[in-house]
Amino acid sequence: MRVLAINAGSATLKFGVFVSDSTVSVIEPAIDHPAVDAAAFEKIERQLRRAGVTSLDGIGHRVAHGGPLLSDAALVDEQVEHEIGQAAVLAPQHNPVALAGIRLARERWPGVRHVAVFDTAFHDDMPEYAHSYAVPPSWRAAGVRRYGFHGLSHQGVLAAVSTELKRPPSELRIVSCHIGSGASVCAIDRGRSIDTSMGMTALEGLVMGTRCGDLDPGVPGFVARALGLTLAQIEAALYSDSGLKGLSGESSDLRIVEKRAGEGVAAAQLALQVHAYRVRKYIGAYAAAIGGCDAVAFTGGAGENSAALRRRIVDGLEFIGLELDEERNRAYSPNTEVAQLQSSRSAVAVLVVQAREQLAIARETFRTLNDQASGLV
Repeated sequence: MRVLAINAGSATLKFGVFVSDSTVSVIEPAIDHPAVDAAAFEKIERQLRRAGVTSLDGIGHRVAHGGPLLSDAALVDEQVEHEIGQAAVLAPQHNPVALAGIRLARERWPGVRHVAVFDTAFHDDMPEYAHSYAVPPSWRAAGVRRYGFHGLSHQGVLAAVSTELKRPPSELRIVSCHIGSGASVCAIDRGRSIDTSMGMTALEGLVMGTRCGDLDPGVPGFVARALGLTLAQIEAALYSDSGLKGLSGESSDLRIVEKRAGEGVAAAQLALQVHAYRVRKYIGAYAAAIGGCDAVAFTGGAGENSAALRRRIVDGLEFIGLELDEERNRAYSPNTEVAQLQSSRSAVAVLVVQAREQLAIARETFRTLNDQASGLV
């Protein structure tokens, strides 16, 4: 069985072709394209032909938010497309792009089964006390709850850490840190997501490139009255003008903020401090939530590529028994699938895991297609 895994972002399409008997990537490139449109999918098809891929058994699509009804990977039909569209209000930067990609792919490959794989699915069985907001019953009945995101990435971290430490998931307590332009921390207790920093939307939790993270719910009302902003303007600012960009007053790119901080720019230095502090606070809280910690893992663009970021985050976590080996930390190559960075004295493993979301999409697609063949879907 051969599967095409598509990870559609706002400016980049990442994809890979995988075979089920070995889960080895045949090709796994990224396409930089200004939009998810027909031209982007033409490029994919050309690359498939050049790689000798002439037939597909399935196509898996990453979708950020499944909403209240789509809690597991699903074969795409009109109803699934409708639900993805309905959930776009909860993931306005992500679901519309994914839905556009699904529709274009179904038009280009109409005879192939398409599977939607949801980033919220890994967190679906979080304990009720972790996913519940303390809001009126009518709100909760309407679907107000914490869903979490980056599930495919955190799932991949679980598998990689288990393999690297040679311990089954059922024995591991892991705090997984996905840090890129979007970012979240996940508490994984013996294979299960117990809690995660993102909530109903992708705004909650960590400081991100342009997103605010945790914010007093009273702030939007205050700025609406004080600055005369509309709800749409406030939401746009929290999604697109906050985070590192808002704190630094300059850029959402961590590399640029680090450079400016090194040049002595106070706003950039503060942005890095707030950014790292928020991650460190969540790691400590989640170590408490799962009764200890066997491993802290970093993944995502910044988590993999910035040794300075990892150092800023772990400084102060010695109380949980974590100690970073700075030489290992600096020597890590982002091309390495997984590496351990802890010192010989550390009671907690510190790992960097290469984000391979396309592989996770493919695995969920294989599982769904096999379930369909067995009559389970």
